[in-house]
Amino acid sequence: MIQQISSQQPLRALVVDDDLDSVILMTTVLEIHGIDVTATMSAAQALQAISSLPHILIADLAMPFVDGFDLIRQVRNLPPNQGGEVPAIAVSAWVAVETQERAMNCGFQKFLAKPYPPSDLIDLVSQVTGWKVSEPEFAA
Repeated sequence: MIQQISSQQPLRALVVDDDLDSVILMTTVLEIHGIDVTATMSAAQALQAISSLPHILIADLAMPFVDGFDLIRQVRNLPPNQGGEVPAIAVSAWVAVETQERAMNCGFQKFLAKPYPPSDLIDLVSQVTGWKVSEPEFAA
């Protein structure tokens, strides 16, 4: 079932990446498409924010202390009412097939290789969530 994002109920995304430029890029791309974004720069922060029950988690794999693989394993161990079943996209410059397979085996639904065109991020968000993401919103 495709759900249209409306002004009453926007799609909520949780973004986690230890690289500030990547966080800014993902946040900007998502927000201009009408998506509410909570951005974090560590897995620990993301685990705290997951309790807000975002519609999607977008996480980098290469992060210090707790990487994206461990993050998604910890998320998948949570009960559904605490975010354990949130759809998730792995984002990484590590593009080897083995890395992509490991990401899927850990609990991500999709993998997005860095660098990527912004439209690829939006397409994957739509695929994974089943939401029809709106066209970009630019100030007049």
